[in-house]
Amino acid sequence: MRDPTDYELGVGRAIISVFGVEKRVVQFGDDGGGNDFFVISAPDCPVDGVTSYGTVGLSHVVQKAGSSDVRVEVVGACASVTPHIDNVVANCVFESVGNGTNVSYGSYIRDIISQYGISRTLSHVTFVAPFLWQGLDRLMIGDQPVYCLMMVPVSDAEVDYLERNGIDALERRFDEEQIDIFDINRPSVVQ
Repeated sequence: MRDPTDYELGVGRAIISVFGVEKRVVQFGDDGGGNDFFVISAPDCPVDGVTSYGTVGLSHVVQKAGSSDVRVEVVGACASVTPHIDNVVANCVFESVGNGTNVSYGSYIRDIISQYGISRTLSHVTFVAPFLWQGLDRLMIGDQPVYCLMMVPVSDAEVDYLERNGIDALERRFDEEQIDIFDINRPSVVQ
C-alpha cells in the first residue's frame, strides 16, 4: 500500500468537497501490482439511501474526447444496499489503464456489471455528465483540468441503441422515462 501523491490528494479533496459527507477511501490494485488507485465512497449522498463513488487515479491516464486529450475520473451513485458498486467503479479504471478502453462522454464498457451478478436487467455502463452533483463536471487540480464523468448502468438494448443513435438520444430516452438512476434493476427504456 502506498500513500497518495499530492496530485491524488488534490483530486480526492476536490471530489470529497463536492460529496460533502462522511466518506471512506479504499485503495484498489491489479494482481500484478503495477496499477493502483483509490475509490471514495460517500453514504447518503446525494440523497439518503444512496452511496456516491468517485475514483482517484484514472486521471493519470489521458483519455480521448473526439480529437482532444482529457483527464477523467469516474463518479457514480447507486442504492446503498447494492453490493460491489465500488468494484464496478474500480473496474472501469482497470479497463482503461489495463486494456486501453477509452472513458469519455458517451463511451461504454460492455459486461462490466454482469461480472458481479448484481443486476437482472443491466449489464454494461456508459458515461455521462455528472448531473447529480454540482461542481463535479470540471475540477482544477493545480493548472490541470480534470473532468468527472458519471457511470450509468445500461441494458443490452440500451447499449445497442447508444451505438446506433448516440448518447444524447439515449439520455433523452432516460429523461422521457424518468428512470430511477439509483436502481441497479431498473427496467430498460429500450426493448
